[in-house]
Amino acid sequence: MSDVVNVKFAKVRGDAVIPSYAHPTDGWLDIYACFDEDAIIIDPHTNKLIPTGICSIIPEGYRISFGERGSNTKSTLIVMAGKIDANYRGEYFVSLYNGNNIPVVICKGVNNIIKSDSCIIVPYSKAICQAAIEKKPDVEVEECPLEEVLNNKTDRGDGCLGSSGK
Repeated sequence: MSDVVNVKFAKVRGDAVIPSYAHPTDGWLDIYACFDEDAIIIDPHTNKLIPTGICSIIPEGYRISFGERGSNTKSTLIVMAGKIDANYRGEYFVSLYNGNNIPVVICKGVNNIIKSDSCIIVPYSKAICQAAIEKKPDVEVEECPLEEVLNNKTDRGDGCLGSSGK
């Protein structure tokens, strides 16, 4: 029995880049923007859906999850959401949040990140996020009485964000 999972990608736009691993041992695929304009501007403290020009066939029992690339820290772009289920066949869009007080511009025709007082320019040729192929766990959801949860004591209990003190 093979452990290889076959995920198929297709181009919605001819100039799209099919996801790939930067190195054979990597666990995340690089995902690239694909748009017709010369640039896309992400205003400060907002998010924008960035088209990728790709769609996929993911085997049943698997899913794709998006995450930041290490280089996203240079532009303070944060992946806001990104889960692709096996039954989705549409184009991938990546929701990028600009955590800066100035616009971030994903721009064609530049090769390096350029920072100025008025904007941050990110090369179109650089991956905008990464994607991991994940095995979907078999989960059975069951409703239970509130008392069952309250009586099932743990060290954390109902402590919210920051309650661990770490």
